[in-house]
Amino acid sequence: MQKLPIGIQSFRNLREENNVYVDKTRQIYDLLNTGKFVFLARPRRFGKSLLTTTLQELFRGNKPLFHDLWIEDKIDWQPRPVILINFNALNYIDKPLTQALAEHIDELAQEQGLRLTADDHKGKFRELLARLGERGKVALLVDEYDKPITDLLENDEKVQEHITTLKNFYSVLKSPEAENLHFTLLTGVSKYGKISIFSDLNNLLDITLDQRFATLLGYTQTELEYYFADRLDRLAERYNMSRPDMLALIARWYNGYSWDGVNTVYVPFSTLVFLEQQTFANHWFATATPSFLIKLLHQKQIPAFALEGLSADSKLLDSADVNNINVYSLLFQTGYLTIKSTWLGPTGQTYELGYPNYEVEQAFAQHLFVDYLEPAVGQLSSTLLARLQKSLRSQNVAGFINVLKSVFAGIPHTLFLTQEAYYHSLVYLLLKLLGFTIHVEPLTNVGRIDAVLELPEAIYILEFKMSTAQIALDQIRAKQYDLPYRNQGKPIILLGIAFDQTSRNISDWRME
Repeated sequence: MQKLPIGIQSFRNLREENNVYVDKTRQIYDLLNTGKFVFLARPRRFGKSLLTTTLQELFRGNKPLFHDLWIEDKIDWQPRPVILINFNALNYIDKPLTQALAEHIDELAQEQGLRLTADDHKGKFRELLARLGERGKVALLVDEYDKPITDLLENDEKVQEHITTLKNFYSVLKSPEAENLHFTLLTGVSKYGKISIFSDLNNLLDITLDQRFATLLGYTQTELEYYFADRLDRLAERYNMSRPDMLALIARWYNGYSWDGVNTVYVPFSTLVFLEQQTFANHWFATATPSFLIKLLHQKQIPAFALEGLSADSKLLDSADVNNINVYSLLFQTGYLTIKSTWLGPTGQTYELGYPNYEVEQAFAQHLFVDYLEPAVGQLSSTLLARLQKSLRSQNVAGFINVLKSVFAGIPHTLFLTQEAYYHSLVYLLLKLLGFTIHVEPLTNVGRIDAVLELPEAIYILEFKMSTAQIALDQIRAKQYDLPYRNQGKPIILLGIAFDQTSRNISDWRME
């Protein structure tokens, strides 16, 4: 059984140490024939570094490393000079980015047997391109180009300083030395530096949303079942499940990322850790908490339920203004939201966004819930969640309301907003944490329902008001919000809930 390449970003190490490699070389071949300057954005832990090191070995002509891969007999394997600039390796926290870049370029030159004479980072880059160009056309690979920006989004002054430095550095790609380039690939998490940094590079091809490369990074369902078949069989045996049921459960947890609304992929890191530990947990999410994102949501008072069923155009997805960060764009670019579907609208391509999978959905809901309650309130106990779940599944609405009241009663009064959206968000997040299917503000032909909760035993239609519960219930009846759900053969519970600003709690509820 081959080893799983958890945390291995070097293609050479992966292949020489007998790790599983999901063969992406057919798409890499297509990538090489797409353009001279190519840009690709993907969230963290998606294999961008592995892609750049794969290209590095390919351009070096290391054919033995590609034995039995699709591309083995498709190219001439003629070696050429390669420059791989890896921003993960730069220390720009303890020293200026200009210095870190200059030192990094010097190290790359030394690896090529060169000693540079230029003084600054830009001059060294130009000199390296010129001198390597004497040996042949150069392949330039840049890994995590935007890391000096995305790591410091809360530090406006540092971000602007780094953008200026990087724009100056990459201006070399428009200099005469750039004629020595054979192929250039720049990868990163976001586009927050792309427009500012590469504004002069008008021939940069962005393949982030290109359907041809939607599965270049990440594992497809077919790839998962082919390359990890033995481990999937073990999992089914361990959990005493059929293989199809196990595959469905794994897909619910870790599949779902999409950049074209059609093809979906698994994030490699979560998948590999899961297959190694054989434990369903938040593996990708645990590697970095989204504190800055949650802070932005809090500052802009965007309710938690507003992250469901978003519509966006390509302009929003490409949003890259560090001076006016669009929260939805940043959530998409960093991997907390993904494309669920796409269609051609009157103004161009339109995208529906949503959580990619259960892992991200649940973990993000937990972080949002703690933010709404603040650390003083603490995490919800598993006992309380179990009471909520039991009450709903047994259709004990009074028990459900009593648990909600106890949660609201423990919240410091300083946290409360005077808006219905705050209360609505807390109830929504609680239901999310229970793992139930919840539809937020689904449209009907006569209005918009606050929430629909689907359980195996029943369907709940919920309406929230800052007035009276009777008004909420009357609205459900009058607009027949339950009509689309009557054919499912389940009991339908209509539930109106009223919140009171003075008591900061549920003041009344009505059901039928």
